[in-house]
Amino acid sequence: MSTTERPTSPDQIPAAELRRAVYATSIGNTLEWFDFAVYGYMAVVLGDLFFPSDNPTASLLLSLAAFAASFLVRPLGGAFFGPLGDKLGRRGVLCVIVVSMSAATFCIGLLPTYATIGVAAPVLLVALRLIGGFTAGGEVTGATTMIAEYAPVARRGFVTSWIQMSATLGFFLGLAAPTVLSLFLTDDQVSSWGWRLPFLVAGPLGVIGLYIRLRLRETPDFESLREEGEVAKNPLTETLVRGWREVVLAGGLGILVHLGYFMSLVYMPTYLTNSLDFSASTAFLATTTVVLFDTAVIPFAGRLSDRVGRKPVMLAGAAGFIVLTLPIFLLVRQGGAATFVALAVLGALHGTYLGGVAAAFPEVFATRVRFGGFSIGHNVSAAIFGGGTPLLAAYLGDRLGTTLMPAYLITVGGLLCLVAVTRYQEMAGRPLPTTRPSSSRRAATAVRTEHIVG
Repeated sequence: MSTTERPTSPDQIPAAELRRAVYATSIGNTLEWFDFAVYGYMAVVLGDLFFPSDNPTASLLLSLAAFAASFLVRPLGGAFFGPLGDKLGRRGVLCVIVVSMSAATFCIGLLPTYATIGVAAPVLLVALRLIGGFTAGGEVTGATTMIAEYAPVARRGFVTSWIQMSATLGFFLGLAAPTVLSLFLTDDQVSSWGWRLPFLVAGPLGVIGLYIRLRLRETPDFESLREEGEVAKNPLTETLVRGWREVVLAGGLGILVHLGYFMSLVYMPTYLTNSLDFSASTAFLATTTVVLFDTAVIPFAGRLSDRVGRKPVMLAGAAGFIVLTLPIFLLVRQGGAATFVALAVLGALHGTYLGGVAAAFPEVFATRVRFGGFSIGHNVSAAIFGGGTPLLAAYLGDRLGTTLMPAYLITVGGLLCLVAVTRYQEMAGRPLPTTRPSSSRRAATAVRTEHIVG
C-alpha cells in the first residue's frame, strides 16, 4: 500500500504510523495522570499553601477535597468531548483536549497562594482543577478509542496496553517530582516556589503532545463510518437511550482501574506517612515499587489477553484483588522487606487487570458511539471510585480508627468489578464492532471471528 493511500482497516496501517499513534495518544495520557498524581502527592504542601488551618488534618482534607472535585466534573467532560469525538472525529477532539488540559495544569503553577490573595487563592485552585477535570474527561477514553481503532486485530490487547502504561508513567513522574524537589530544595524553598515547577512542566509537554497529534490521520474505522454516511447525528442521545447497558458495563469494568490507581498509587505516599508513620523517603520507594511492578506487568498482560482472551486476564486480576488486598495491607504495616514485597504484589495485580481491560473498554461499543459511550461510563466510574476515594479513605480511617480502610475499599470495589467482568462478551481476535454494541450476545456472534494469533 502506498504511504499516501488511506488505510481502510487497522491491519493496513504501516508500522511507523502505528508507532506515531501510540506516542501521540500516550503523551496526553501521561500528562493527564501526571497532573492528578503530582497534585495528590503534594496534597500536604498545597493544603498548607491554599487551605491554611490550625489543624493539619483539616488542611489535608480540604486539599484532597479539591482533588476530588475535579473528578465530579469528569462525567460532564466525558459527555461533552466523547459524543463530539463520535460526531467530528477522534483526532481533532484529542488535540483540543491536550491543549486545554495542559493549560489548566500550567496555570496552577502560576497561582498566588492564600497568604498573597486570601480566599481567592483556593477558589482559583479549585476552578483550575475543575477545568482540568472537565477536559481530562475525554483524554484517556479518546486516546484508548483512537489507538484501539488503529491497532491490528490480533495485537489490539498489546497495543492498547501502552495507554495504561503511559498512565502509570504519569503517576511515576508525578511521584518523582516532589521527591526530586525535596532532594535539591529545602522545605522552605519548596513551600515558597519549588512546588510550582512540576505544574509548569505541563506547558511544554502539552505543546509536544499537540504537535504529534496534529501529524496523525483520522482512524480507519471512523473514516469508513463517515464515508458510509453512518456517523451518528446525535451520538449522546443514541448512547444514553440505546447503549446505556454498555455505558454501565464500561463503568463497572473501570472500578478496579480507578481504585487501583488512586488507592495504590496516588494515596499511597500520604497513607504511608500519615497513617503508618513511614518516613517520606521510604514512602517514595515503597510507592515506586507499586508503580514499577504495575508498569512491568501491563504489556505482558495485554499480550496474554490477545492469546487467551481479555476475560480470563481480567478475572484473574479482579479475583486477586478480592482475595489478596487485605493480606497485602496487613503486610504493608509490618515495615521493612514485607512492605516492599506486599506492594510489589499489589502493583502486579493492578498491572494484570489493566493489561486485560485496556482493549476490553473500546470493544464494548460500536464505532458510532464508542468515544462517547466509553467516556461517559468510564468517567462516572472515576467520579465514584477514583478521585474521591483518597478523601473517603482518610476520613473513614480517622473516624473509625483503622489503618486498613484502603484495603476494605479496594476489596468491595473488586467484588463489584468482578460482576461487570462476568458480563463482558469476549472480543479478542475479532474486529471492533461497527454497528451494534459488543456486549449484546447477538452482536458478538454476528461479528466475523478471526483466529487469535499467538
